[in-house]
Amino acid sequence: MPFRRFQKLGILTIISVLLAACTSSPNKTLQGTEQQDGKSNISTSLWLTEWSYEESLREVSSVIKDIDNIMLFTTYFNESGDFHHTENSDKLIESALMDQELSKKNLFITIVNDQFLNNGSIVQKNPELLEELLRSSLSRKEHIKQIVEYVRQYPVDGLEIDYENIPINLTEEFLAFTNELHNTLAKDNLSLRVLLEPGFPIEKHPLSNEVNYVVMGYNLHGYHSGPGPKADFAFLDSLADKFPNKNGNKEIALATGGFSWEGTKVAGLTDKQISDLVLKHEPDLQRDEKSGALSFVYYEKGKTIEVWYADSTTLVLWSERLKQNGGYKNISIWRAGGLTEDTLEVFKQIKEN
Repeated sequence: MPFRRFQKLGILTIISVLLAACTSSPNKTLQGTEQQDGKSNISTSLWLTEWSYEESLREVSSVIKDIDNIMLFTTYFNESGDFHHTENSDKLIESALMDQELSKKNLFITIVNDQFLNNGSIVQKNPELLEELLRSSLSRKEHIKQIVEYVRQYPVDGLEIDYENIPINLTEEFLAFTNELHNTLAKDNLSLRVLLEPGFPIEKHPLSNEVNYVVMGYNLHGYHSGPGPKADFAFLDSLADKFPNKNGNKEIALATGGFSWEGTKVAGLTDKQISDLVLKHEPDLQRDEKSGALSFVYYEKGKTIEVWYADSTTLVLWSERLKQNGGYKNISIWRAGGLTEDTLEVFKQIKEN
């Protein structure tokens, strides 16, 4: 049993550590569990966010038996390029590590290239920060050292890199960085997940067969567009074609909630916010054949507002599409915080289908 596993179990009791050392297998299966008949279950993953950490913890606890991997979305950068935590980041990490049930799951800390500046502003998904971190073999080496020293503070099972808006001229450097980071973390028995945007130029920059990649399968429609679903079947099929899962090291992330459009004004909505709107306005719900998503129109203060969103049925349809058309057995859901009981049931449904 890896030393880091002892660390996590040490949070519980000395007796449980000794028992686990005698009875547990050498390594946990980060891609899911094995049934007695030898067939792999679908592996499910869920992000917990620091800005809704209390709600996220309550929600994941209610469906913990159907979750395999938990990502703690907590870690950013400050203006100097050092790691930055919000107050809630520390609370989420501490609470997750101290929770007996959560600590038995595969816990990952997510690092995001959002940068908190000294003037109080935030540069989201800052490409200039990535330029500094990845531009040379020396800068990559220093950044990997920075990451390893950081993650060693916590008894987690792995690390997730969510670096977006990667400058196109740094694509090779980014892949070199993730490959080197994977090899370095493996020495500490730590796994690595790497998030990729749908537009990642895989045609010219092949991915490693060793690193685990998670492709964002959402925001087909959103802040940048007119009304529509976060994903549709054609979009998911295109991702399955572009990111084939022949080696079992790729998965597609799906998203809960939706968006509302009031003319050019676009707002993101959680499941609970959408549920409240449905209860208040009692609109006619329409399920889109091309996406499985739901939509409705309501009227408020003389304005027409259109909403598109994914309910539990939508998420199951999407996961089934990916399993059948792309052989994806690992499904990640963005995100906890504002989920209805109906949507939380999706993890059980995904595993049973």
